[in-house]
Amino acid sequence: MNKLERLMNLVAMLLEVRRPATLEQIRNSIPDYRKQRSMASFKRMFERDKSELREMGIPIRVEPVDAFGEETGYRIPKEEYYLPEVEFTLEEKAALLLVSRFASGGMIPLSREASSALLKLSPDLGRSGEEGPLRIPVRFAHPAESPEALSKLWEASVRRKTVRFAYRSLGSPEVRERSLDPYGIYFDRGAWYVVGFCHLRNEVRSFRLSRMDRVELVNPDSPDPDFRRPAEFRLRDYSRVLPWEFEEGTEYQAEVRLSPRIAWWVERDLGDVYPFRCLEDGGAVIKVRVRNEDAFFDWVLSLAEDAEVLSPPGLREKTVRRLEEMLEYLEGEGK
Repeated sequence: MNKLERLMNLVAMLLEVRRPATLEQIRNSIPDYRKQRSMASFKRMFERDKSELREMGIPIRVEPVDAFGEETGYRIPKEEYYLPEVEFTLEEKAALLLVSRFASGGMIPLSREASSALLKLSPDLGRSGEEGPLRIPVRFAHPAESPEALSKLWEASVRRKTVRFAYRSLGSPEVRERSLDPYGIYFDRGAWYVVGFCHLRNEVRSFRLSRMDRVELVNPDSPDPDFRRPAEFRLRDYSRVLPWEFEEGTEYQAEVRLSPRIAWWVERDLGDVYPFRCLEDGGAVIKVRVRNEDAFFDWVLSLAEDAEVLSPPGLREKTVRRLEEMLEYLEGEGK
């Protein structure tokens, strides 16, 4: 009998006993314990096994065998050992079913494993009391990303393999070939992104998968990694990349004044990302990094009269022109 089998037999015995099992009963029930030549050697083996099981989280209890407490024994309470029955709220069921639909399309890494886990949970996703069957009025749009590209990038990130692909930047018809050491991928606002070291720019960059074509591994047959991921790299530091920071373009700083009505809201969402200076009237000035001006205009103009671009002067002028164009368009629609 090997050690694993001995531990499993011990757990099974202590689960099934009606009263705490004495050391003598335990020794007589487990073959490996019976083989020990002395009580002392059996106790040493049992103590090691008991400590190991407790480290695993198995609740081995020491309790009196009789009312007088002169002798103690061991047992594992079933109510502490077995997991409680799984019960889901309607909201949790909805979330799991959405994941199931997402995984069934192969659009997430480990889709097969996710589908298998959800299949095991499926008996618990039916009716719950009198709540009735769950209906989710959701329409799934066709994904913009290629499942094959996502799968290759996931593989490249895990195996640390350099990839090559064609990339179309936002607002530019030009397609350029890129080589990338993919450090990680993430999903945000309905789209997949990959973060890694861009060989063209010689720095860490983020790329949107829906703008990538012809993704391939540079050295697919080599079993060795092509690169080493920096020890200080944290994917969460890059997953907060905002739309106006994304894509190509020279990076610069822009200051935006926020009214007291929305300053608290913007601080809640972006205060941990950008410098945020509170003003006496309850408003604030936030300094953001800008690479993509179109995305920046979309954000600022969505705040309407509650946001004002202060600097740089060129960006302020472009914002004014964009507002004038919008007004001209709206006036033309009204005629």
